[in-house]
Amino acid sequence: MNKKIADNKSIVYFAEVKKDSNKSLIDRLAAMIDRSKLFSAIKESDRVAVKMHFGERGGHAYIRTPFIGKIVSKVKEYGGIPFVTDANTLYAHKRHNAIDHLETAKINGFTSETVGAPIIIADGLIGKDQETIKIKGKHFKEIYIASAIFHADFIIATTHFTGHPMGCFGGSIKNIAMGCASIKGKYLQHSGFLPKIQDDLCKLCGTCIENCGYGAIQKGKDSVYLIAENCVGCGECLSSCKYDAIITKFSNEAEKLQEKMVEYVMGIRNQKKGKIIYINFLIDISPGCDCYSLSNAPIVDDKGILLSDDPIAIDKASVDLINKTEGKDKFKEIYKSLEWSWQLDYGEQMGIGNKEYRIIKI
Repeated sequence: MNKKIADNKSIVYFAEVKKDSNKSLIDRLAAMIDRSKLFSAIKESDRVAVKMHFGERGGHAYIRTPFIGKIVSKVKEYGGIPFVTDANTLYAHKRHNAIDHLETAKINGFTSETVGAPIIIADGLIGKDQETIKIKGKHFKEIYIASAIFHADFIIATTHFTGHPMGCFGGSIKNIAMGCASIKGKYLQHSGFLPKIQDDLCKLCGTCIENCGYGAIQKGKDSVYLIAENCVGCGECLSSCKYDAIITKFSNEAEKLQEKMVEYVMGIRNQKKGKIIYINFLIDISPGCDCYSLSNAPIVDDKGILLSDDPIAIDKASVDLINKTEGKDKFKEIYKSLEWSWQLDYGEQMGIGNKEYRIIKI
């Protein structure tokens, strides 16, 4: 795969949100899939994991079911056997085990009836159904992948592109790296990160305490405080704080996490021999990821949907489209101590994709 054109730039297809179009965005998604010919790599009877994020209870900005249903129908059209999937979360909300996770998916509208394929929680009942992949990375020599993802023949990464408190943005790289990892894999990617409490900004609202599933944050006299030995570095407290009172302690920890994500993508791409397609939805682009149990106002207007077989190119194109239309770096504006380029630079260095791309509009 890894489709490129004559100037050696990766191809990124783009179905733009248009006010005057006589075709729905769902129809143009289908047209983009056919135009790209990327689904032609699906072999007859391939088990195809449509990897997505079902959203948390209380949120509403996740990818809508008709889009997933259209992707599922196209997989079937090209001969694949699709299932819609995600892995359990590291943090202890309502997607931490398969029972709660399936119920959350149902509450948010994702059932076999609405999307046209079975819903499977990829790492089993309590997040321990996993397989190991050997890699040669700076941070990892082996990675831990959810079993259903590992045994799938093909992955279609459907990603709601958002901001992210450690990645600066959350795109296809995060969806594959964090989303396809077992709970152990998620923990190892996050480990080493500790948040910092800015006492002068803390309002003692208790939201971070409610959102920490590990008892790592407690209420003090004037602000909350961290119990370091309980912290697993999941970053949920950063996402939940409304007052920017919790930040990354050292920016290089965020850089390290981004590099770890890249190594997970590298391992999964090697195991799948490139049989992964990436679809980024630049719709309802929220400042934080869909793991948060509410959806804040979008940071920009809807842009459209992108499709590629290159995770670096599609994420770079996504952030470029947003910043170009806004005239400023929206993600850097939100997460001032972070650089979204870390994951792209390291990803290109590790050979998982190309920062140089060409947009083909549908």
